[in-house]
Amino acid sequence: MPVLHIPTLYLVIGFLYLVLPAIIWLVLAQQASETARLWCLGGALLAVGLLLIGGRANLSAWLSYPLANALSWMGILMQALALRRALDLTWRVKWIVLTVIVWLCIFEFFRLVLNNTEWRFAWSTFCFVLVFSDISYSAWRISRLYSLRSGRWLSFVYALAALILAIRLCRVLMDLSEPDAVAQGLDSILAATIGILISVLGSFTFVSMFLERATKKELQATEQRVRQEESVRLGEQIAQLDRQRALGEMSYSFAHELSQPLTAILMDAHTIKETLSQGSVHHPSLNDAVLGIERNATRTAQLIDRIRHFIRPSPGDFEPVEMKALVQDVKELLLHEIRSHNIQFEWALDVEPCPVLGDKVQLSQIVLNVYRNALQAMLQSQVRTLYVSVDRQAQRVVVCVRDTGHGLSESIKLRVGEPFVTSKADGLGLGLLISKAIAERHGGSLTIANAVDGGALVELNLPSTDD
Repeated sequence: MPVLHIPTLYLVIGFLYLVLPAIIWLVLAQQASETARLWCLGGALLAVGLLLIGGRANLSAWLSYPLANALSWMGILMQALALRRALDLTWRVKWIVLTVIVWLCIFEFFRLVLNNTEWRFAWSTFCFVLVFSDISYSAWRISRLYSLRSGRWLSFVYALAALILAIRLCRVLMDLSEPDAVAQGLDSILAATIGILISVLGSFTFVSMFLERATKKELQATEQRVRQEESVRLGEQIAQLDRQRALGEMSYSFAHELSQPLTAILMDAHTIKETLSQGSVHHPSLNDAVLGIERNATRTAQLIDRIRHFIRPSPGDFEPVEMKALVQDVKELLLHEIRSHNIQFEWALDVEPCPVLGDKVQLSQIVLNVYRNALQAMLQSQVRTLYVSVDRQAQRVVVCVRDTGHGLSESIKLRVGEPFVTSKADGLGLGLLISKAIAERHGGSLTIANAVDGGALVELNLPSTDD
């Protein structure tokens, strides 16, 4: 009497394949992964097939041959599919079903038509060798892709199983072994033992590989999130420095703009002093002078307030911003340059409100950069008109700025927006890059191209919001 009863071993393997996938499912239930679902489902189908094979002596032929083999073959293919899904490779389930049907028809042809047990066994074993090899290769690729030690173990276990089945297949073809899965003998014992090995080690290495991969993905996601947060922080610092640089370059203009109302205030104060020295308290010029001081002091305060709010660090808090008001307010920061270079503004503002949810300082920075670039582009043009439109289009607010300059050159047009790409001799090419980053941070976009009527056309597209 043999020490090991092969049908009993198949029953044990089938039981293991029934229990272990259930354990895997419980362990990985929180992951909600298609890979885990396919692996567990494949294991359950394989378990039923192996139990039917183990009970062949007490079951009808159609249960222990075609149905048992179809379930076993379907189960192992589902597990191969699971690993391919982990590699983002697709097998359609309908093709798996079709493959099983074709495989079963050939198997039954050898069993019923040719009545050739050797070819029937060879066909079945050869196909299992192929699928085990595919599982081994997929596990190895996963281990290489994600640097998983457990993946290498899973690859090794299935490669060993494929090798043992291949050796047994050769021995059957050489008439050195019985062509029956449940035949008694050393080869059957070895094949059944490797079945236990892959059912136990395969299941646990799959769980280890899956958890290790999930952990690595989570770590990578965390690292990516940290890098993005750091990038946002550095981006805000760079944007802040760019605002300070822009205001530094505009300092002469601001000094000139401030000197005008301050000079007017001094003249009004002198008028008041002269009027009072003449003893005429109700002189009409006295009231005009007081109104002039009030008007110019307000103008000065407004300009200083705009500068102070523009240069302040951005708090990062989004609030409703009316873009029609913003594009006009930013113009006030450039009044000296606009007047000194005889720049005309043409407005086309939507009658409907055009609010967006964003950081007013950062959005002002975009518009200021666009205005300054446009003003500099028109210095060599006879016609110096800046066309600014703000429109609400469905759920978007679109700001368009078109100048009457010479437009973008061919060498700049394809690379505009890249760092250190600029047409200015003293520029760094960072203004548009920073503006694009701010627009994207607000869920929008910033594009620049040559306008049909000449000059450059810049479009700022942002998601709209209701007040």
